Amino acid sequence: MRPFEIITLLLITGSLTSLLIDRDRTSFLYLLFASIVGATFQFFLEGLRWQFLPSTYLLPAMFMAYKFQRTSIAIRVLFSIWWALSIVLPWAVPVFTLPTPKGNFEVGTETFHWVDSSRLEWFTEEIAGDVRELMVQVWYPGENTEGLKTNGYMDFIDLRAKALAKAGKLPAFLPGHLSMIKTNSYQNVNLAEKNLGRPVLIFSHGITGSRHLHQVLFEYLASYGYVVFAPDHSFDCNLTIFPDGRIADYRSEITGHPDSVMIREKQIRTRALDIGFIIDQIEKIDNGIIDSKLNGKLNLDKIALGGHSYGGATAVFASYSDRRIKACMVLDSWINPLPDSVISKGLRVPFLFMGRPHWDDSDYPTNYKKLDELMAQSSNDKYHLHIKKTLHLDYTDIPLMSPLIDHVMDVGNLSPTISLPLVNQLAHGFLEKHLLGSTDQILNRALMNKLIIRL
Repeated sequence: MRPFEIITLLLITGSLTSLLIDRDRTSFLYLLFASIVGATFQFFLEGLRWQFLPSTYLLPAMFMAYKFQRTSIAIRVLFSIWWALSIVLPWAVPVFTLPTPKGNFEVGTETFHWVDSSRLEWFTEEIAGDVRELMVQVWYPGENTEGLKTNGYMDFIDLRAKALAKAGKLPAFLPGHLSMIKTNSYQNVNLAEKNLGRPVLIFSHGITGSRHLHQVLFEYLASYGYVVFAPDHSFDCNLTIFPDGRIADYRSEITGHPDSVMIREKQIRTRALDIGFIIDQIEKIDNGIIDSKLNGKLNLDKIALGGHSYGGATAVFASYSDRRIKACMVLDSWINPLPDSVISKGLRVPFLFMGRPHWDDSDYPTNYKKLDELMAQSSNDKYHLHIKKTLHLDYTDIPLMSPLIDHVMDVGNLSPTISLPLVNQLAHGFLEKHLLGSTDQILNRALMNKLIIRL
């Protein structure tokens, strides 16, 4: 909860206690007045959200009970339930904060709309001549941010909140408070000039995911000098919104389909082509053909791929086929859709896999068997790591969204204050050692964590 929410709730608790217990009603009036003042400050300084409405409506209800001297047992029970709801709702659905990045740099961000006119869009075969379009956001080490406001967590929040709720089978209004969440990133600030030739990470989200759901990792790496490009893969992203307002909705629901692996294998080739196209565009950015704060400041010999879930499979497939990629790291990746030709030959680049302890209760219990085969055939340095107490969505920002999220989504019982920093450190350490060749201290220190099982 936010500071003024906490203060207001404490004052309301005092007011209610005084109303129901204290015989001196003067103290109740003073506390009620203080609660009203606190609620007013909270509204103007932090903004009102639906989770806080029960506490707001409790104030006039308490005054009416005082005015008409109604404190019967029924009233006491009603107010107790009402008070509990006022406390639980803001706690259960918080306006969470992203962890402050640990690196030396501020974080800048830009967003691009790119059109690949060489490829027809396979999700929209009903539209003749429709070509592939992508939204791609980049996070980078920035400077001169004094006096600027940070970015919101998501753009087009009303549309995205409804789509997220639908994906999680939750009420449509539930994620509306995401509009109040701020990041640690600043829009279109200058790239930090120190140590130019920035290494690049391209990160691919999972099915129904989005670039927005991995910002803790992106900001962390950007604060240490990395430039992170993350696309929304149109039509298998939760929701892609183009600058002119057009929407690429989610069209990849094939769960339970007997041919799902075969369909995903076909789809993964589209995603890999997305990655190749993005690298082409990054080269144009560095050459100044595409205008950006990053012009002439990227190290195109230091490009790594990352991904979560199906995005991890995307990263593996693209790393196998594109020689411009020098390292690959994946988060709880789905390996089954990879073609047998990739699994049988393995990767030539350093490879990090971190994920949940098992996939036995998923739709794809053979996932780790496929991973073992891939690891066995990969010829460079490789790491197969399991993080205890994690599930699939612990490798995203989603655990930050509620302390009760593990009851409704695929989240383990490891606090995000532990899991997210560990994922960040493993990713950072791997890139420092195997992309930059600079140090193994960060990775070795992370590997010593007792939560990690190294296979």
